[in-house]
Amino acid sequence: MKRFFMLLSLAALTITSCKDEAADSPEHNKAEKNVMTTSKPVLDNSLVGTYTGQTPCATCEAIQTSIILREDNTYAISTKAVNDTGLLLPLVDSGHFVIQHNVLELTDQGGESVFYKMGKDTLLQLADDGSVLNTANTSNYIFIKQH
Repeated sequence: MKRFFMLLSLAALTITSCKDEAADSPEHNKAEKNVMTTSKPVLDNSLVGTYTGQTPCATCEAIQTSIILREDNTYAISTKAVNDTGLLLPLVDSGHFVIQHNVLELTDQGGESVFYKMGKDTLLQLADDGSVLNTANTSNYIFIKQH
């Protein structure tokens, strides 16, 4: 029985060392590099960070919003009503984002999307169809990057 386990250990060691040699080959390294560079979208790191702003609210003073964009193309968004005793805890959502034609699209885990036009250290919330919001004051929908 001991001999069987020794042979099994030796076989595993041999397979592992062969696998390691193959991983060091130029062909393997080139293929691995191609997979790594094509599987992750290119992201401008200046976009990564936290953006905050306040949007109008019909039943409270305002909605305080924080949007956190991460390097791995995921986001978290937190909203909290200002001076509303009925909503003491913030609402938090998360998902992934993509950028197309200077428009940031946040898609939550349920498949719902929100669009923002990207500016220098700002995000301007857009309508559901990606157009500018039809409102008297679009400045109420600007989120500013925190440094």
